Amino acid sequence: MDEYGHLASLYDPLVGRPLRPIHRAMAERLAPASGEILDLCCGTGLLAGQALERGLAVTGVDLSPHMLAVARTKRPGAKYILADASALPLPDNCFDAATISFALHEKPLHTARAILAQARRVVRPGGPVLVVDYLPSGPAQSWFTGRAIRLVERLAGRNHHARFLEYMEHGGAVPLMAQAGLSARLERTFMDGWVGLYEAKALPAE
Repeated sequence: MDEYGHLASLYDPLVGRPLRPIHRAMAERLAPASGEILDLCCGTGLLAGQALERGLAVTGVDLSPHMLAVARTKRPGAKYILADASALPLPDNCFDAATISFALHEKPLHTARAILAQARRVVRPGGPVLVVDYLPSGPAQSWFTGRAIRLVERLAGRNHHARFLEYMEHGGAVPLMAQAGLSARLERTFMDGWVGLYEAKALPAE
């Protein structure tokens, strides 16, 4: 069952505008790189679109056929693969960089760790892995924005909200990245301090 099927046509109108500056920052950080970028849990291809505008070659992976249908229609310049990001049908060291935006908090923790481990596996040694997701805490976070985020996550459904709470209570992206063998470096924050952009270097698997 495609749990995001009913949201596919609404996703861009609902979240495209607020996420645009975040995806732009990710694409700009990748722009100096050459080669192929892998966008995990790519959804409707919002990040892929920003990357394509900067001349980057992008492959998006998602488990939702409805989301990918929108991506192929709106951002046809990228390649898209229907696959589970936690068990990629791809060889080791086949991409120059990987991105994961706003996907970790939606997954059970073991799945989020597996997605990060797959990113580490398929990116060539030394290549960047960019992760964007919520920050559980930080300096100068806006109370109002935090309340709005929690409301949106609650409205997304009981299971979604439970995963969001688990993600936040366990420290967010940093410990998940460490458990997947990635060192997290916070590069920028967005949404009044509630969203962080992390960069890690993919290291050879032990």
